[in-house]
Amino acid sequence: MIFAGLEKRNMRVIKGVIVLLIMLVSIAGCKKDDGISVPLRNEVNEFIWFAMEAYYYWEAEVPDLSRERYPTYNALYSFLNRFDQPESLFEHLLVEKDRFSWIVDDYEELENSFQGVSKSFGYELGLVRIATGSDDIMGYVKYVVPNGPAKNSGLERGDIFTEVNGTKLTVNNYISLLFERDSYTITLSEIRNDTISSTGEEVTLNAVELTENPIFKSQVFEIEGLKVGYLMYNQFINNNTYHEELNNVFGQFRNQSISDLVLDLRYNGGGSLTTSRILASMIYGAATVNHVLGTIVYNDNLAQFNTDLEFFDKIPVYNNDGVITSTLPMNRLSINRIFILTSGSSASASEFVIAGLMPYMDVTLIGTTTVGKNVASATLYDSEDNQKSTSLNPNHKYAIQPIISQLANSDGFSDYIDGLEPNVEVNEVDYLEDLPPIGASDEPLLAEALAIITGVARVERVNDSGREEFAGTEVMKPQNTILLDEADMPAVMREHLIRPNQ
Repeated sequence: MIFAGLEKRNMRVIKGVIVLLIMLVSIAGCKKDDGISVPLRNEVNEFIWFAMEAYYYWEAEVPDLSRERYPTYNALYSFLNRFDQPESLFEHLLVEKDRFSWIVDDYEELENSFQGVSKSFGYELGLVRIATGSDDIMGYVKYVVPNGPAKNSGLERGDIFTEVNGTKLTVNNYISLLFERDSYTITLSEIRNDTISSTGEEVTLNAVELTENPIFKSQVFEIEGLKVGYLMYNQFINNNTYHEELNNVFGQFRNQSISDLVLDLRYNGGGSLTTSRILASMIYGAATVNHVLGTIVYNDNLAQFNTDLEFFDKIPVYNNDGVITSTLPMNRLSINRIFILTSGSSASASEFVIAGLMPYMDVTLIGTTTVGKNVASATLYDSEDNQKSTSLNPNHKYAIQPIISQLANSDGFSDYIDGLEPNVEVNEVDYLEDLPPIGASDEPLLAEALAIITGVARVERVNDSGREEFAGTEVMKPQNTILLDEADMPAVMREHLIRPNQ
């Protein structure tokens, strides 16, 4: 079928390589501008439509992404002009089950967030319903970033608050109070005998641009004659410097001959697929480059690019264009089981590592159920091939982060949209009356892992407090994704799946 004035996909063999192209064709062979009588009011809308039509994983389930519905530019532009804002069009093109795609109007801020750089108050925030079913919520400090505003203000893990700028926190106002301003004052509270009361102490926080190291804490415990490695890893950042630092941590684990590893991913919302493969390869040292960690599955239009992802045996070093320029020796462990700490904040790349290791190791999950994200996204820009490496449209900074693929492990397991359930359930929310520091041997989740490893049962336990973490906070985290870096995408797709000729 030939579309009058719209491109269609054709397969060509160029120098023996099958290349996917979107080519400009028309009945008369005319240029795009010929015969167009409907002016396009917003060029961002055109970028969004063609990018979603080409890459969106659920494209076939969205009638308004069909070229048969819009066979001409006049028809397409008439549709696009219905949406005054790009955000409205983008939301319209998403399927109902899609919880994770998003759009931004400044891709530079998005890129910085993927590198751990963002405007931040310097602490990880948790929100908890004060009682089951209650609309009243309290905030608590999960951890504090070194040298950030929260640290400088004296906040510590476990601090709680129920008021912001003198207003009680509820499920209806927490976004405006906590996420839509660069400064606020919290009033600290305390829990005693299951009763929450204000201490009257106020802390004012001002957001600054902050770089957070994904390696929050690493150490080795010597307990009952065993050496146990512990690593809290909070974001999968594709950065050569952080990869080297992670490699050094595993070098220390290997040099001390740890028998077990406790990997703390409870606050890790995801990030780079490349980095998740590097971490998994360090953990499962017995893997070769022929062992498959997982599989990427694209939509029907791109199915030919479905890819098996092997373990790495060395650390790839990338240049700014996403090209591997060299490799580094990788420190890999010799262990056959791992204990992973999880929560309702563990998502995407964290879940991919968990699922990917399951066919090869004894994996024990401790904590609470994960988010349930078995899909991956990519940053798409307004350029000829939707990548930043080519000429970008200078008229705006919009980018989209749509889901473009589904992930499965080597056994084909991908059905965890409701989250990965823990083998042992431990909820740190039950310990807010006196929450130990991260890395302390009596910290509830870590203590449970150490008890299983050593065979010495935990002495201190608490009953269910009846409180539950308020999951609404997760939608506020841009890094809650698994990001397909350019290097993860087949070069033939990255370089030749292009926008229409302009």
